[in-house]
Amino acid sequence: MYLTFMLVFTVIVLLMDVYFYRAVKYLFRNKKETSKKLAKYIYWSITALVLIFLMIASYYFIIKVAPPKFARTYLMGFIFIVTLCKIAGSVFLLLYDFFRSVLFLINKTIYRKVEPTKSNNAISRAEFLKKAAFVTAAIPFGTMMYGVLKSAFDYTIHRQKLKITNLPNSFKDLKIVQLSDIHSGSFITDNPLKEVVELVNNEKPDLIFFTGDLVNEISEEALPFIDVLGQLKATHGVFSILGNHDYGDYFYQKEDVEGKKHNYTLMQKIHKKMGWNLLLNDNHVIEKNDDRLAILGVENWGDKGRFQKYGDIDKAKNGCLDSDIKLLLSHDPSHWEAQVLPNHTDIAATFSGHTHGMQFGIEIPGFKWSPSQYMYSQWAGLYQKKNQQIYVNRGLGFIGYPGRVGILPEITVFELA
Repeated sequence: MYLTFMLVFTVIVLLMDVYFYRAVKYLFRNKKETSKKLAKYIYWSITALVLIFLMIASYYFIIKVAPPKFARTYLMGFIFIVTLCKIAGSVFLLLYDFFRSVLFLINKTIYRKVEPTKSNNAISRAEFLKKAAFVTAAIPFGTMMYGVLKSAFDYTIHRQKLKITNLPNSFKDLKIVQLSDIHSGSFITDNPLKEVVELVNNEKPDLIFFTGDLVNEISEEALPFIDVLGQLKATHGVFSILGNHDYGDYFYQKEDVEGKKHNYTLMQKIHKKMGWNLLLNDNHVIEKNDDRLAILGVENWGDKGRFQKYGDIDKAKNGCLDSDIKLLLSHDPSHWEAQVLPNHTDIAATFSGHTHGMQFGIEIPGFKWSPSQYMYSQWAGLYQKKNQQIYVNRGLGFIGYPGRVGILPEITVFELA
């Protein structure tokens, strides 16, 4: 499956490069011959490096070894950015070709005697489309590179008052910090995570929730960060769950049962070593002044695509009382509408992540937009239906695209009320 995808992707990249090169040639058409040759050399050198990297990545996949982190994060990210920008620019080239084709047919059929010239307004409009192709590719390239260099580690604290019906006085003003989607496989050093730990610990939280996706593909990615993440401190402890990336399903083949078992076992050991309480369809009850707050944690359950459906809320409730205030940790927010709302009305609040806000969007006072909203009804921030709420954390790390544009990495600080 992976190799087939890589082959198809490689062919698409090559064909698109050939097609988009027309815009580059047009841009340099009036330049000196040396400039033309330099542009040609740089353009096709980048294409060659992209293809070579894709072949190397395929080799690593075949031998079941994760590629070096820098290559996995930034080289692959650069390929993603360049490819996306060329796709955007190619839209205008397609418009240009369509426009010229229609004009050609008109001149050959209806107006045979009319010969197109460069002074013709129609031709001028067509040439504009060709220039726009390059500009359209350059703008997102600059924006996305800014997201890599400036926004990827711009950790933002979101403060949220969480009003819960019938919350006992014992738990009012309880401070909870939520982290999600660390994706440690994308971190080259532990310095950014040291900053995160300092920011969280300075809040002096009563509870810390981690809502899944500690790694990108395999549990080994988290090993270098055990000591740093193990320094997270909260009065009542750190509680964590697994996300869709934490099972090794994107690295090990479906039939590789032993590989997945190893990954699952190692992931549990890592959480334990960090001092995190990993909830696998389980719960932990905090008692204070005869009042009870139940923290439920389920394994990944996603209602979209082929995401795993390992979560079992009924099992996670075992031992809980009907009167308990229940807080649910569930990685994928689609779980909320699919199962929590219709079947578990006693769950007061759900804490999720998963979407990253697609690491791209616009957030200004009174307006919030991201492509993520076309996939998930709840994709960033707080949502409520009747007495039940869900908060979707925008994620701390990144994957695929090694940056953030508009949707910054998030640390959420809740105060129960």
